[in-house]
Amino acid sequence: MENKTKDNSKEKLEDVMKDLEYKINPKTTKEGIDLLVKAINTKDSNMIPRLLADGSAEFEKRVGRPMTYSEMRSMWG
Repeated sequence: MENKTKDNSKEKLEDVMKDLEYKINPKTTKEGIDLLVKAINTKDSNMIPRLLADGSAEFEKRVGRPMTYSEMRSMWG
């Protein structure tokens, strides 16, 4: 029974990670370039790190703990 609970928790963690990966990462090369151009044009060098910080905060809220370095690398390279 305990293994089943761990599997369900792991599946939920994977769902959260996939959801945040989809929300934060650019979907296409063009979208990524557009984000960089917007950061340059607005002179907002914190735009991209802010997206990652917001994603990390949402992860902590949904999972109940800060993400590990491994999880961060898995989602955002």
